[in-house]
Amino acid sequence: MKKRIKRNIVKIFVVLSSVASIIVISQACEKNDIPKSDLFIKDSLIYKKGSDTPFTGREKARIEDKIIEYDIVNGIKHGEFFLYYEDGTLQMKGRIDNNKNIGKWQYFYTNGEIESEGFFVDDIPEGRWTWFYANGKLKEEGSYHNGQRVGWWKQFDENGNIIFENEFEMNDSLSAEDSLLSNFKNFPL
Repeated sequence: MKKRIKRNIVKIFVVLSSVASIIVISQACEKNDIPKSDLFIKDSLIYKKGSDTPFTGREKARIEDKIIEYDIVNGIKHGEFFLYYEDGTLQMKGRIDNNKNIGKWQYFYTNGEIESEGFFVDDIPEGRWTWFYANGKLKEEGSYHNGQRVGWWKQFDENGNIIFENEFEMNDSLSAEDSLLSNFKNFPL
């Protein structure tokens, strides 16, 4: 009887080990199943290698150490846009219309917390933008008008205390290119 119980325990262990191995292998394969991009830009339009017709479809590919996913219509970026860290964690999301950022965009830390969020109109930051520390606490807030900082901008330490405060006029403002947004503005494809 004890031998039978031992054999059953061994069988259960073998089955569970096999299932665990299959799960680990399938997850590793999924990560590597995302190919490098075979798209290229010519005359401001996106094409697939080997084709002379502007590409239409959804692109999900590895570029450098990131995973990029977006829609393309007749060679022009149009629709939802996602950028993921190498491990598949979301880094950025927003919308594109005729190759221009529009609407709400969000940027994320590797831990999934929001790093910053705000709005674009025709590829130009517009309205309220906020930045956060990796722990979710407010880091900076302010507004853009036509890509220029306007009104009161505040920066906070991790305890919520104001460490910098300035009121920007239209003509003495820092542009969006001088801010944290410039890190993501010209990401390839």
